[in-house]
Amino acid sequence: MSEGVLFPAPRDPEQPFWDPAAQTMDPAQRLALQDDRVRDLVARTLERPVPFFASKLKETGVEGAGDVRGVDDLVNIPVTIKQELRDSEQAAPPVGDYRFTDLSECVRMGTSTGTTGIPTIRLWTRHDLWVEYESAARHWWRNAWRPGMSITHAHPGYLYGGGLLLQGAYEYFGFLAIWVPPPETDETAEQGIRTWMRMRPDIPFGHYSVGRFCEVATKLGLDPFDDVGLEQSHYPGPGADAPLTSGGSECYAFVSSPCRQSPGGHVNEDWVVIEALDPDTGAPVPDGEWGSLTLTTLDRDNPLLRYDLEELVKLDRAPCPCGETTVRALWGGRVAHLLHAQGRSFQVADVERALLSVPEVAAPSLEFVVVRPDGGDAPVTVRVERGDATGDADGVRTRCEAAISDGVGVRAEVALVERGSLPRSGYKAARLIDA
Repeated sequence: MSEGVLFPAPRDPEQPFWDPAAQTMDPAQRLALQDDRVRDLVARTLERPVPFFASKLKETGVEGAGDVRGVDDLVNIPVTIKQELRDSEQAAPPVGDYRFTDLSECVRMGTSTGTTGIPTIRLWTRHDLWVEYESAARHWWRNAWRPGMSITHAHPGYLYGGGLLLQGAYEYFGFLAIWVPPPETDETAEQGIRTWMRMRPDIPFGHYSVGRFCEVATKLGLDPFDDVGLEQSHYPGPGADAPLTSGGSECYAFVSSPCRQSPGGHVNEDWVVIEALDPDTGAPVPDGEWGSLTLTTLDRDNPLLRYDLEELVKLDRAPCPCGETTVRALWGGRVAHLLHAQGRSFQVADVERALLSVPEVAAPSLEFVVVRPDGGDAPVTVRVERGDATGDADGVRTRCEAAISDGVGVRAEVALVERGSLPRSGYKAARLIDA
């Protein structure tokens, strides 16, 4: 299968799915496939052996592949979190003792962003890349995008593995992929803006940092949407309507994607087992309830066994009118970013959605930070940069506070600050601060 890393077989542009056999498989048949792949994963773990995961299996009395019948027995195996991977890499440098392949078998390495700690190392074989590219192709096809179109992105590159993985997935699918620099400075942002104005990609830029490009375009005297062709982000932030799309580059970058006919993202269950677990007990929560997102990747040269991403997910197994038979997953954001105040829980994305309704701060880009609340009854402190629109400062502040109250359900104290006073990011903006 991995021989198709560069050139997938052509598809009929009118067919509804990239891989109809996999995406519309009978659920019972898919479960049997998952069971086979889970048993194979356990066998490889013990026979190679893979010390990190083998010790977790033996802790639960698993001595051979026959001790695990399939998906239903995964619940007996301890979960793994990212800090354990970091510890493994430090104890057994350079790549830890949780790998299933030697470095000589791998063709690409990268690291996580390190936004939540020391970056972990990610390794891909040719087959692992093929799995990611095929998963991504299902995503693009669901969006009614087709080979031959042009698309663009501004992900970081070099050691950050996600940028090259995305570029490779685009090229595999058959896009003309226009990779511009992340807008770390006004000058690099202008490079992307000028390129888009020349090339006019079929699928406009609307990913991370779109606000930063909008801001710089405005400084250049350009309309970000009419002149440059930018669009708002393709997907909402974490919350009730956000589809799960990524499991992180260290686990499964293209785990699922939305069909737009039902909430959530259709999970590529032939290549992953997805669980929503009670964070206190570790038991699966009922479908439709938020739990810890835990993935077991299947049919990989470098898999992960019950990896808890420390993010929130809820699952929906109801039939979908699009015809795909896989479970759908909704994303609730990072557990560490779940905020508590005045008896309510919310995400920074909820504050962002509320503030976007206030024109005086939303254009040319919304720039704000939330001071992490202590969980008590005090108002939530939010610092918001003034926008281009004029308005009475007290009135703007009041409208911001009212928008947060209405949209999030918490009282806030908004401090309006001068434009350009908050830090800028060329990729994922840091919206949550501790002081």
